[in-house]
Amino acid sequence: MLKDCLEVFKRQTERVKAKGKGEDALILDSYIPADGCYVIVNPDGNVACRMDLKFNKKTKQMEGISERYYEKVCFFDYHSRLVSMDKPIDPKKVIHSNSYLSFWVKQENLSNGKLSQEAIDRYFDVLESPEKKYSKSKDRQMYEYISSQIDEIDQEKLKWCRNWIKGHIFKQEELDISLSGKNYLKIFFEECEERYIQEEQRYLITKIFNKNDYNQEVDGKIWGLPNDNLGMNQKKPYMAHKTRKTELPYMITAEDAVLQKKFFDYLYNQASAGKVNIYVDSEKGEITAFSKDEKMQKDFSGYYLYIQKGKEVQIMHQDVIVDYRYHLRKRFYYINVFDRETEDEIYKDYGTVGQMENLLNEVLFSKWLSTNYFTPVDELQISGEIARNLIASRDIIFAWLYKNETQNISGILSKVSINLIKDSIKNGYISKAVKQFNLKCSLEEYFSRGAQMSTDYETIRKELRRKIQSKESEMIISDEEYFYAVGQLVNYFISLSKAKDKKHSLANPFFNIKNDAALKDKLFQYFMKYNYQVNFSGIWFNNLYAMICHYMKASKIDQNSMIAGYISNNILYQKKDREEQVNE
Repeated sequence: MLKDCLEVFKRQTERVKAKGKGEDALILDSYIPADGCYVIVNPDGNVACRMDLKFNKKTKQMEGISERYYEKVCFFDYHSRLVSMDKPIDPKKVIHSNSYLSFWVKQENLSNGKLSQEAIDRYFDVLESPEKKYSKSKDRQMYEYISSQIDEIDQEKLKWCRNWIKGHIFKQEELDISLSGKNYLKIFFEECEERYIQEEQRYLITKIFNKNDYNQEVDGKIWGLPNDNLGMNQKKPYMAHKTRKTELPYMITAEDAVLQKKFFDYLYNQASAGKVNIYVDSEKGEITAFSKDEKMQKDFSGYYLYIQKGKEVQIMHQDVIVDYRYHLRKRFYYINVFDRETEDEIYKDYGTVGQMENLLNEVLFSKWLSTNYFTPVDELQISGEIARNLIASRDIIFAWLYKNETQNISGILSKVSINLIKDSIKNGYISKAVKQFNLKCSLEEYFSRGAQMSTDYETIRKELRRKIQSKESEMIISDEEYFYAVGQLVNYFISLSKAKDKKHSLANPFFNIKNDAALKDKLFQYFMKYNYQVNFSGIWFNNLYAMICHYMKASKIDQNSMIAGYISNNILYQKKDREEQVNE
């Protein structure tokens, strides 16, 4: 799959280049330099530009830009980077750039003694005679491979750059530099773009593979193990293919390794800007990046990558998407099952994947879903019931929303919904539990292929209210009505508790009960506990409890209806037409 993504990246790069832009324009257009002070020195030794750049993570904008020089700084910066801190020019890792045309150092090292005249000479000595650094045969092979394709080192320029650094780097006042801890000071010597690219290549090709000891030359081309998201060392013995003549997982040419590095550079830029959802359209030959809060707003087939920024960009998840549709095949109707005439704006129809995901994210998962599809379990910032249900359901929800795979989605949403509703009740979030219950019922109707919901709680509530006000003996006629009534009675009993810190977790024994006989026993216990507060002449309560005691037809516990009754406004406390309130 990575190979297919690289082909698309190559096509898009060539298309951008054909428009007259540079070879790396696709990368540079989204490039984000690290926070720090950037200095460009012109050929006569004067400072042509100084910028204090800082990326604002809230606005996703770079601050401190000089419009005249910013593009040049981005170009110089991109072509002066190390492959990684494990592959420096400076063996003591004080200086972090890759050629004599640039000089990067952490600002704190200017004052803590790590940067010295000796360190500067150490850096430029390596650049002056790189063949001394590459003494091992495989390393020397890579250096000779690239040095034969580019110009020789400009020793005069290198000497001039060395002397300028040694004469100016410790004179911060002269350079108008104010130290700011761990941010960078980056100095670039103005030179043509071709020279910058050549000096980058001199370093890059020698470091492009994971380890040159693995390299093999075939028909004049050097093949090796690439660096990106891959490594082989003593800590990763499982990466080696012991049953093959070559133990490497896979090998590519140096040219392909450069292309792959550029692709990962592009991904790193996107991750730095918070754009972690990557869509690769192989048919159109284009790559599109979105933030966690954005969605692809058109139909799509291709490859999907979820990336994350660390020391390097990491592909946390990859998938083939065959039939993503931004508009739902069938509109979703979110209804209030207790009051279908409500004017609450949340209860309406939803037509897109983005709207559906936002609804699940906010109502069910308290805004933890959409940003945590692929977060490792040990890195989740939540715990408890939300975390457990998120982990159990996120793969299936993602497959439904993004890949149009409906297998298991109805069952898993029903299961996690009831778990999260009970959790909301336990924590006292009744209004939230009501919204979650309404969503659960609406989802069940949505997945029932248009069939109306089997339980009409609005009608049950009206009928039950009529029955408790009746002067004649009434009977409960269905399991749904019975368990709704039980929920109402449990809610009423708990409302009578005199506990200072009253908790809805008192209802948990009823929600988790296994049979109707045990349920009636538990209700009797609560009646004995709280009956001293119930008025003997309270007709509404008497009628409700009597109907519950007389209903013997329940075959199994209907947890849904019991919860519906519990979280609804209690009919024993509502105004009535003629009777006095139950506990007056």
